[in-house]
Amino acid sequence: MSWRFKGKTPLSITLVFALLGLNFLGQLATSYIIPRISPVTADAVHPYLVRFKGLAGYFVQPWLGFYFEYGFWMHFVLLALFFLMVWVHRDEIERVR
Repeated sequence: MSWRFKGKTPLSITLVFALLGLNFLGQLATSYIIPRISPVTADAVHPYLVRFKGLAGYFVQPWLGFYFEYGFWMHFVLLALFFLMVWVHRDEIERVR
């Protein structure tokens, strides 16, 4: 048993799902890149402290630190928005056997 849309998938659902995937890949990339390229001491370009559990603190640019800190919660917001959009378009969904 599976579910699909009767016609074409609505653009809003496709867009939110794409943003969800991009956010996941962005969070994965920042978790991999920050410990490898970021300095452990602050300077004029890297004033934002990011801490990894069990590792040292790394200093990054403010926009990257903000994304690293709040991107995790943004993932849940996008997931909730995805389910809200599916609920809004629930009359266009059919069950397939």
